[in-house]
Amino acid sequence: MSAKRNQASGCDYYYLEQSRPIRFWRVVVDVLLVLVTLGLSGGLVMAYWSTGVSPERNWVFAFFGLGAPFLFLGNIVMLLVWVIRWRWWAVLPALTLLCGVGYLGRLVQFDFGKKYEPEAEDAKAIAARQRDPAQLAVLTYNVHGFTFGQREHGGYLRTVDSVAAYVRRLQPDVICLQEYETMRGGDVRRIDTLFREWPYRAYNFIYGGAGDVGYGTAVLSRFPILEAHRTIFEQSTNSLLRADVVLPGGDTVRLFNNHLQSTQVDEESQRRVERFGVRGEPGTRDFVRSVGSHLKANYRRRAVQVDTVSRMIAASPHPAIVVGDFNDTPVSYTYRKMRGGLEDAFVNAGSGYGYTYNRLFSMLRIDYVFHAPSFETTGYRSDRLPWSDHNPVFVRLRRVPQSE
Repeated sequence: MSAKRNQASGCDYYYLEQSRPIRFWRVVVDVLLVLVTLGLSGGLVMAYWSTGVSPERNWVFAFFGLGAPFLFLGNIVMLLVWVIRWRWWAVLPALTLLCGVGYLGRLVQFDFGKKYEPEAEDAKAIAARQRDPAQLAVLTYNVHGFTFGQREHGGYLRTVDSVAAYVRRLQPDVICLQEYETMRGGDVRRIDTLFREWPYRAYNFIYGGAGDVGYGTAVLSRFPILEAHRTIFEQSTNSLLRADVVLPGGDTVRLFNNHLQSTQVDEESQRRVERFGVRGEPGTRDFVRSVGSHLKANYRRRAVQVDTVSRMIAASPHPAIVVGDFNDTPVSYTYRKMRGGLEDAFVNAGSGYGYTYNRLFSMLRIDYVFHAPSFETTGYRSDRLPWSDHNPVFVRLRRVPQSE
């Protein structure tokens, strides 16, 4: 900064020359913005690569896949910043986002050119759907043991009643539940009464099981279940329940109800992340190390599980419907392997930003319905409800005639 004298107007006065400090701070800001842009673009490219690299071989990429929604948002922000400032650096986030258009479509869907049935059905529409043998409605829901936010058994019963009322309103043909739990014989009888419209049942209990009292996964069906196959994954409290369901008209579908390896990051840790308490609190380093260690171990376990399930799907003699809580995002190895050649119901008929986990800023879609190409998606909804940390996913399908 320097003082200069001006005599042009016939009188003397001094003014301060500030051009140099302004240029200096602009350079600092530009350098910081460039570094942020490089970091966000590089991170998003790593997220793209995560879909092709098994965490069992290299777990690093999986962390970038977990952060994909935030990395997409960051690159969009940086693109706007550089466009507003009219700098060529806008090219980098633009190209990065362009390379990931297919991945972005798994996170966000727009209504342009889409034609599908209304999300809500009245009683008349539901009755018409149930009379049509080509129609099939599937609901998947991680119910958190019916104990989310509850400490007393009375709260458990109220949650069961509320979930049952919601299900009866939608009238799915097949209900797939994860973290299904019954505490005592009276709970079983209550569920039998509330869900009497779905008389065909299959359970895969990880704990208990005597008298249908236990914890695990469940399939409740309006249509007969021919056979059920149960898998409890090694070194895990997670499971797969496979059921062959006979549809009206005699066709059989093979249903895969999955609850893949959980992250095992507890409620308090998630709340700490949500309030940005990772920095500035005691034990930050130990906290980050603990969370990272849990995620790393469970990414590897989940990779083994999804490889096992994907082989079962590929070997299915019947059209497959794959549902459940995958505990992983649409930009991940888990998603790519599990989906394979199947259709993602959200991509086909969803709208807006898709999320099913209502914690961690409501940014993560980890619950899915995939189906064979012999079905088409005609409806998709995922309501935020107070009875679990997951949203249910309800999908309407229609069997495609062979001539189509």
